[in-house]
Amino acid sequence: MSLIETYDNLLRNCEELEEARKNRGQVKELYAGLIGRGSVFLPYLTGDGIAFAPSRFIGYTENTLIRHEQSAERDGKKTNARVREILRKHFGFTIWNGKDDVAEWHYHGFCARLGTVPRNSKKTFWITPEMGDWLEKNDIARIDAHEIAALEQEVLADTSIPEVTRKAIVKARIGQGLYRRRVLQKYGCCLITEIKEPALLVASHIKPWRDCRKDPRECLDPENALLLSPTWDRLFDKGFISFTDQGEMIISDGLKRKARKALGVRKQKIPLTRDQAAYMVWHRKIHDFK
Repeated sequence: MSLIETYDNLLRNCEELEEARKNRGQVKELYAGLIGRGSVFLPYLTGDGIAFAPSRFIGYTENTLIRHEQSAERDGKKTNARVREILRKHFGFTIWNGKDDVAEWHYHGFCARLGTVPRNSKKTFWITPEMGDWLEKNDIARIDAHEIAALEQEVLADTSIPEVTRKAIVKARIGQGLYRRRVLQKYGCCLITEIKEPALLVASHIKPWRDCRKDPRECLDPENALLLSPTWDRLFDKGFISFTDQGEMIISDGLKRKARKALGVRKQKIPLTRDQAAYMVWHRKIHDFK
């Protein structure tokens, strides 16, 4: 198998992948397996969103799924270097494949739609100018914001809940209103730093708002909360830390050593009530803490 020579060669291989994606039977199975095993990808746009082309496939001239599967010559180092060179010639500057959280988030969604499980390996991506613009418009925060807005409208339209309660539930999502007042009254200070200045305290749901929004008892329950200073709130909300039922801090492997040191993150214990511990089961589950 010979390496690609032009950008058109690369596009032709992406077209081959698209045909396989829309196929059925053995070809579709080979395609799904190829995507799941890959580590280095060129994201590209299709008529229905984003797709991912593995380097070891698009780096060889006039590749097909069957030929690729049968070949013993596949060499990711060679194809990575060639794809990088082709992209440099086409765009006029070097695009290095690197980690990209938004691209990886879309990659996992893409795999889920294919029904394939990604191999547990580091993923890197070549982000072309076109894809950079698309990812900027479709980043995780923007998608979450649209979803949250829809959920808020759903709550406000639910006439089975009194209107004043519906408004309190929506305010509770951002730790405001009645919910914040009840949490401040109950705990009084950050459960980790013991800071008492209200302006520096965040009322953070333990069981996420989106999962308890239809139950006013849970959504407005001060037991479903940790009162934290902003940095600790962010670490908790993003799943970098959680707590055992006994209140012992669990630190995610995703929080690197340098970040831990800079932020002063170390294992410690906070007081948790029985009800807080029950809610904490949700937090550990959704953030994959064992």
